[in-house]
Amino acid sequence: VLILGDPGLAKSQCLKFVNKLFQRSVYTTGKGASAVGLTASVRKDYQTGEYTLEGGALVLADSGICLIDEFDKMNDADRTSIHEAMEQQSISISKAGIVASLSAKCSVVAAANPVGGRYNPSLTFTDNVDLTDPILSRFDALCVIRDEIDIFQDERLADFVVCTHMQNHPREPSDNVRPRNQETEALYEPIDQDLLRKYILYARTSVFPKISDVDADKLANFYKEIRSAASDSHGLPMTVRHIESMIRMAEASAKMELRDYVTVDIDHAIATML
Repeated sequence: VLILGDPGLAKSQCLKFVNKLFQRSVYTTGKGASAVGLTASVRKDYQTGEYTLEGGALVLADSGICLIDEFDKMNDADRTSIHEAMEQQSISISKAGIVASLSAKCSVVAAANPVGGRYNPSLTFTDNVDLTDPILSRFDALCVIRDEIDIFQDERLADFVVCTHMQNHPREPSDNVRPRNQETEALYEPIDQDLLRKYILYARTSVFPKISDVDADKLANFYKEIRSAASDSHGLPMTVRHIESMIRMAEASAKMELRDYVTVDIDHAIATML
């Protein structure tokens, strides 16, 4: 998943929350990560004189999730190094007489800022982000977050930030500062993090939904139509990877609902692609 959004919309906080939520996750930043830091490196032990292979962030996040913040700040050479990991779920290395293939079966969630700092809706997605088509095609979902003026949401956000600071500095130990809209918030009580962590772990390890023939036909027809539309509009090229992306998103939606078969999840995946 690639999250492209204007500054100040808590993209980094979202990644850090996911990092705490998942049982196995690795958080890194594009500016502070190199190609070998993301994939693997070969180091020489000066005591024994032997070479050792050390895995990077993608290898350490095997069977988990790798979170990359400031993805647009990486240089092209370092960003190209993760192509194999995102496509083949493995990292091949051949250095200092060591030839090996390391497993990197992890999900990648990256956050980036638009070109110029603000997302321009009059331009295409590819024009708004300084990333190449090969790396964009490897993401299943491209999410855009815009900083739009909304009086109701702005008031809620300001109220939440002020109350958070007041809770950290209460006048009396017994003070319990609640937002002014606590009656509304009571209808949307957050799920306990431990319960959510167990739910996600169970869904990932115990639920394996199947796709029926009807779902396969719907996916094939949609791919044919959207590929033709993308060619006419000269937008982001549609490849076979997008079929695989829709299948993964449909299966993920069914897993989230703990279903044995993919049903309306195909429609959810198609809506996400649109």
